[in-house]
Amino acid sequence: MVPDLHQRGVEMIGVPSTSSLLSSRLAPLVVLVPAIVVTACGGSSGTGSPTGPSSVSATITGSGVSTYTYTTDVRPILNADCVQCHGPSQRQAGVDLSSYSGVMQVTAAGNASSILILVTQPGGAMYSQLSGNRNVKAGTIYDWVVNSHAAE
Repeated sequence: MVPDLHQRGVEMIGVPSTSSLLSSRLAPLVVLVPAIVVTACGGSSGTGSPTGPSSVSATITGSGVSTYTYTTDVRPILNADCVQCHGPSQRQAGVDLSSYSGVMQVTAAGNASSILILVTQPGGAMYSQLSGNRNVKAGTIYDWVVNSHAAE
């Protein structure tokens, strides 16, 4: 009982408790760790989280193709440009793009605001990681999600 009364007395006179000191020391880590993950994936701390809401909007809307499939059209893009960081061995930011089910964790069929679309758009956290013609790849991903309804 004495430590409890002592603790209350210390807190009442304005001396921070051990738990509040610990939480104040950990607070910067809450901000720093997500910034490191985004930066490590090629994004910047100013573009938003690769798996969270983003201020990026879809500016490349594809060509309206509605016959794209994951297996034929999207998997090759993801295997070439994404799986090395977002695959079964690394899963950066908790994302694994090596399978259809993994991709569907960041994709909502028919939704132009799907995370996969937003991060692969110009200004998106992962756009710079696309090789070759980035605009064509971003357009293919957009068409697959929105117009082809993320067909497998």
